[in-house]
Amino acid sequence: MPTKYRFIEIPMVVLVIFVVVSIFWAIPASAATIPTEAWVRDINAGGYRDGASIGGLGAGTITWRFDGKFYKRLYPGLNNMLVEDDWGFYMYQKPAEGKRVFTKLDANSLGSGQASYYSLFPKSWVDYYGKSFLCKAQVTQFSPIIPNDYQRTSYPVGIYKWEITNPTASDCEVSIMLTWSNVSGTNAEPVISGKRVGLVLRRGTGDANRESHVEFTLASEQDENTVVTYASSATLNDLIADFEADGSLNNETGDHKIGAITFKAKVKAGTSVTVPIILAWDMPITFDDSAGSHKWYKRYTRYFGRSGLNSWKIANETLANYSKWEQAIDNWQKDVLTSNKYPAWLKTTLFNELYFYFIGGTVWEAGAASGQPDDPDEDMFSHLECYIYPFYGTSDVRFYGSWALFLLWPEIDKQCVKQYSDSIYTTRKDRPPPLGTCAHDFGSVNNLFAKWNEYTFKDTTDWKDLNSKFVLMVYRDWALSGKQDAAFLNYCWSSVKIAMNKVRGQDTDNDGLPNSDGTDQTYDTMELQGNTAYCGGLFLAACEAAKELALAVNDPESAKTYQSWLELAQTNFEKKLWTGTYYKIDTHSGDDRIMADQLCGDWYARACGLPGIVPDKNAVKALRTIYQYNLMKFDNGKIGPVNVMFPDGKVDEIYGQTQEVWIGVAWSVAANMIQHGLFSEAAQIGYGLYNTIWNTHELWFRTPEAWQTGVTAVRAPYYMRASSVWALKQAYDVTPGVPEALAIPARLEAENYHAMNGVVTGICPEGSREIAGFDAGDWVEFNIYVQYEGKYKVEYRLSAEQPGVIQLTAGSTVLLTSKIAKTGADTWKTVSGGNIALKQGNNILRIRVQKGSYRMNWIELHLQK
Repeated sequence: MPTKYRFIEIPMVVLVIFVVVSIFWAIPASAATIPTEAWVRDINAGGYRDGASIGGLGAGTITWRFDGKFYKRLYPGLNNMLVEDDWGFYMYQKPAEGKRVFTKLDANSLGSGQASYYSLFPKSWVDYYGKSFLCKAQVTQFSPIIPNDYQRTSYPVGIYKWEITNPTASDCEVSIMLTWSNVSGTNAEPVISGKRVGLVLRRGTGDANRESHVEFTLASEQDENTVVTYASSATLNDLIADFEADGSLNNETGDHKIGAITFKAKVKAGTSVTVPIILAWDMPITFDDSAGSHKWYKRYTRYFGRSGLNSWKIANETLANYSKWEQAIDNWQKDVLTSNKYPAWLKTTLFNELYFYFIGGTVWEAGAASGQPDDPDEDMFSHLECYIYPFYGTSDVRFYGSWALFLLWPEIDKQCVKQYSDSIYTTRKDRPPPLGTCAHDFGSVNNLFAKWNEYTFKDTTDWKDLNSKFVLMVYRDWALSGKQDAAFLNYCWSSVKIAMNKVRGQDTDNDGLPNSDGTDQTYDTMELQGNTAYCGGLFLAACEAAKELALAVNDPESAKTYQSWLELAQTNFEKKLWTGTYYKIDTHSGDDRIMADQLCGDWYARACGLPGIVPDKNAVKALRTIYQYNLMKFDNGKIGPVNVMFPDGKVDEIYGQTQEVWIGVAWSVAANMIQHGLFSEAAQIGYGLYNTIWNTHELWFRTPEAWQTGVTAVRAPYYMRASSVWALKQAYDVTPGVPEALAIPARLEAENYHAMNGVVTGICPEGSREIAGFDAGDWVEFNIYVQYEGKYKVEYRLSAEQPGVIQLTAGSTVLLTSKIAKTGADTWKTVSGGNIALKQGNNILRIRVQKGSYRMNWIELHLQK
């Protein structure tokens, strides 16, 4: 059944309804199941064009954009995104009775309505379904990015698994060609091993000694119905002409930089074939400074050597194992996609936001390549804060943005935390001298791992957040990985004690809380004065964490000290910062401003399994204040919570950062709301961020640090902090009472939606909660599980100022259109909407206002006998 209609009965799969109006009508049928949670675009959709990348951690990446064009990010720190004209896919089709059809598989050649691109990283798909295709084709792109697999996840390789389906009544020949060039190449050479065929675009025969030394292999596999051919040439046009003639290449190679590989399959009427094309590269060195003393071998070289001449070996291993790797990815994603506790928008966002760990200038080394000091067995890892702030590992930001790394590859994250431990205290000679305080970063492209604090905009050695954040990251990585890694804890313990003393020494008035004096934390252009909710709350959480770490290393005196610090600081935190409805931003700026990030310490403590740092009732009041002011009074709650708001409902415009939404911070605020049972409030934030990034403002695969009202002044794209969305998953996982799919028949409380557009929640005069501002174009969605197939009567409990119309839809299917009579602005009535038919299974129902304005208390679905 076509993807756009897969709704009424979908065993074990929850449907996602995408807001991609321009292409929704064109979602086609597919050869294999593409998860409905995948992000989708027509390949000829306008605006910003990008896509999911291939390539492992620290291996460099190559991106096939949704319009069919390729670009590369093979050099850390370089983000030119220049399209490579020699790289591309082409298709040849010839039915048994008929003319051949040839086309380049890109938007310029195909136009609109011919193919759609989908992404659920690390997988993506292109479905070629239009009239241009006699036989239909679907390609699945992925790299072996697999949680807890520290070998395969490093590989510089991508798989393009082609599935060709012949829906016609006659047999057909179908060929796919991939063309490629190696600008540093010298010649092309075929390699054949049994059924596997490769074309290696070499760059000479000597071992690699520069970053630019790269070798590529294009490879595929043949059988009795599929023939693989290859060729190289001086020009791309020669290869295209050869392929266009009969769907094959001439198997001739020479001293060329451009080459291609193709498979030609005989596809019988009504059948399908599946053939892989592999793209592998061997580029073993990272960095290439002029002094020649700052090069590193990449992590994958532990498995394929350092010569830079082994791209065929990588491709060959991939051909042997790609199906197994894809199954591992599917099993991992299935656990999330089939869970009813995660909203649909979160499923889409979780996977696609992982792109940053791979394209963000990532380095994962496997030994020094230029004689610098190094532990050859350590394999250090880091990535940029972003391209315009080119600092590696930025600690105040990775505090938020390392959740996915920790949850999926915890040993990598522990290694990063150990590096920060070394910035505080170490006796190692392969590290820069310790600072006695947590470093801001590991250096930049020119001196990664050789210098602390390349960032010099402010002096971070006296920042009030870095040391508390370090302690909390140590605790997280130790506690949430089972509290068994004594070696990791012992490595970091001396630094934990120094870090705690550093923060305690930043208390200038003996109240137990660090004192700020300007821009001395992650908000580095936003001045804070005196005690602050942000830094003070982080210190409270750090005291809780340090106490538990002290007990784990059998240091009861330190544990007692940290407990006493906690008690003093907590008392004064409440006394000095609590207003009765929220914690004010600081004590000495003169304004009791409302900061979205005021409970950062509470969020992190609870995420790590520690007690909250403030009373639960205060936390709930503060979070509701943030919801009402920073979120709902800012762009109607549609684009996330603004950083700072005055209590009169006006945005603080004193500093640029106060009037911004920080995407990574917003995810953490939503996570804290989940921890306190504010599920609909968290959904308001989450859906707004998802919709802004992945639908309305074309920020996909370049999620920024911040934007201002109207999603203007978008700042710092490709930003590390946004991957804190994985902390939201953590909150859903550890919080009891998370609403899962609602069993039907049932009454659906209106405010318990899983996604929405345009509504607000509030107190209902009938003694419960309601949604309000439910106007034309607004909608709410509910994940439901239908227990019994049959007809259901729909009733709405609402207040209607004027007569109007409400629709109940499922995907593109309108189940019910109900005319609603006027009740009066403050008059509540139960209104019959009519009957609908539902089949057993998981579904998503959308209630959409076509006309009118409503307040709604609940919706009830009654099974008719």
